[in-house]
Amino acid sequence: MRVVKRLSGDGTETWERDFAGGRFQSRLVPLGPGRVSETFGPFTFELAPTVAGDWLTMTIAGWRLGPLPLPRWLAPTSDAGETVDIDGRFRFDVPIALPLIGQAVRYRGWLTPEP
Repeated sequence: MRVVKRLSGDGTETWERDFAGGRFQSRLVPLGPGRVSETFGPFTFELAPTVAGDWLTMTIAGWRLGPLPLPRWLAPTSDAGETVDIDGRFRFDVPIALPLIGQAVRYRGWLTPEP
């Protein structure tokens, strides 16, 4: 896996992920205290970050397709988390489940900066 993160002057982050040739990109925008949005293609998710111990968890608080709000009960669920371990690596765990189906995908591991 390769991840490139770009930070703009307004605090917006662009994340480009490459899973052995399967690529996707998302954009995180700060919304104010206790909220951030992440956009994947036409979908935008409002995330509520919380800190528990040394883990930052991002819970889906709402979602929309373009400007259209979608019902919360249809939203995927995810308690994605991240931390920095004792070796200074960025560790992540991202489970994603779909209503009525269950877990659809989960990726987890750690990243280190390229030299």
